[in-house]
Order: sequence, then C-alpha cells, then structure tokens
Amino acid sequence: MKKVLVISGPTATGKSKLAIECAKAYNGEIISGDSVAIYRQCTIGSAKTTIEEQEGIVHHGINIKDVTEGFSVFEFQHMARSLIDDIVQRGKLPIVVGGTGLYIKALLYDYHMQPMRDVDISWVEDKTNEQLHQMLAEVDKVESMKIHPNNRKRVIRALTIYYSSKKSKSDWISDQKKTLLYDVKLVGLDGPRSWVYDRINHRVELMIKQGLEEEVRNIVNMAGWDCLAMSAIGYKEFRGYVEGDKTLSDVVEEIKKHTRQFAKRQWTWFNHQLPVQWLDVSQPESQTILLKEVHEWLMNP
Repeated sequence: MKKVLVISGPTATGKSKLAIECAKAYNGEIISGDSVAIYRQCTIGSAKTTIEEQEGIVHHGINIKDVTEGFSVFEFQHMARSLIDDIVQRGKLPIVVGGTGLYIKALLYDYHMQPMRDVDISWVEDKTNEQLHQMLAEVDKVESMKIHPNNRKRVIRALTIYYSSKKSKSDWISDQKKTLLYDVKLVGLDGPRSWVYDRINHRVELMIKQGLEEEVRNIVNMAGWDCLAMSAIGYKEFRGYVEGDKTLSDVVEEIKKHTRQFAKRQWTWFNHQLPVQWLDVSQPESQTILLKEVHEWLMNP
C-alpha cells in the first residue's frame, strides 16, 4: 500500500510548519487538506503559508479556485488521490496537511462519493426552512435529525443529493466499506487547551494587523456575502461590521470565540472519526519525536 503521512488536528497548532519539516527530512510534497486555502483570494483568513514559509517544498491544493467557484468533497477526493498517485510514482512522500476532517476522511477511506449533478433547485426559493426540513424528513429521516431546520444550506444540500441521485445522504454513508486505502500515519497535533486558545487569539490579532478586513471587503466585492468562502470563520463575522451594525473589536472577539469553539469541535471529531496518534506540540521536543516516528514508520514495509 502507498504510504501517506497526514498531519491534522485543531487549528493554530502549527500543522503547516511541522509538515514542511517532515517534507524536508523525507523528500515529501504537501497536499493541503484545508477547505478555505483552495481559494486564491483567501490568504490571510486561511493562514495560508507564504512562498517564503514553504521553503521550496511543493504545495498542492492551494490557490486553485476563485471565490466565485464551488469546490466539493468529491472534487477534493478525486484531486488528492490523483496527486498521491503522482507523488508516490515520482518516489516522494505525500503529506496531507489540514484541519478539514471530512476532506481527510473522504480521501483516506474507501468512500465512493456521489458527484453532484446539476439539478434545478429553484423551487426552494419559495419554501420556508420548516417546509424544506419536512421534505428532507420524508426522504432522509436520519439526516433530517442531524440538521437543525434553520440550517437552510445543509438541508438544501441533503435534498440535492437525494434528487440528483435518488439515494439519500445517510444511505450513501451507510453503504461505505470504511476501509483505509493507504498505509497511513495520521498524526494529530495537540496541546493543553489554554495553550491552543492562546495561539488562536494571537493568530486572530495577527490576521487583523495583516489586513484581514481589506481581504474580506475584496472578496465581498468580487463574489458577495453568499459565496462559500464567506461562510468560513474569520470571514463571516465581518458582515455586521461592514454593514455598520458592530465594531471591529466585536468582530475580533467573535472570530476568537468562534475559532476556539471550532478547535473544540475538531478535537471531538478527530477523536471519534479517525485513528489519530496525538502529539503534544506545546513541548519543545515534539518536532524531534515526530521526525523519529515518521522515520520508523517509513522503514517498516
């Protein structure tokens, strides 16, 4: 089986930096597993690595779409699997890096994703959230119980899956074999909650200084508030400020709070969904430990 190193875990734990060190040590190339870094216009808010920070290591899966375009889990799965084949064929180590858990799970396991065919969903416009949720309950009871009626986007997404394939989302999930396709070493970067939260707060403050507000305004001018990128943490919080309903200080505190909440959800998700080996990166020897473990894994046929 092809060997694939995955470095994931909560946001702001230094995944990109450690991945670059592994790539330098073991002739690797990096595949981004971040659902926001794919957009060319989302640089500051996605904490995307700069050319200088990449230190000559090849990075795939960043800056491949404009915010006016969509990008699905199916597209990521297809792209990343093709990249892994190519990287391995050239004698290098594929290193998948990012905190978008669904991307990583869809890539590593024998999941057959259903490509979304174009279907007419104009009929949803005159339906209330409650009506749409009831429609979902009639065709996919299991999925409807997972989604709040007011989460209109997720409800429409689940309905679209059913109407484009005549198969419910929950059926697609239950039919999967859940078998790993690769010889995977999946490392989750971790640390004490207070340490991670301090790093999150510092990162948000740095993003503001780097010009996150201008980045947001440019994206809104290009694609509007309803584009997928603007639903991400670090972007969506600006809407009230841009429209004059709150202060910049309010925005900063909301981004910090939402990012901390997101990190907590990431801890829970990775613990339950993937065979993660956790590494406490708050300790100074963490990089040495990781490089040693990767070496031992690579030496084991």
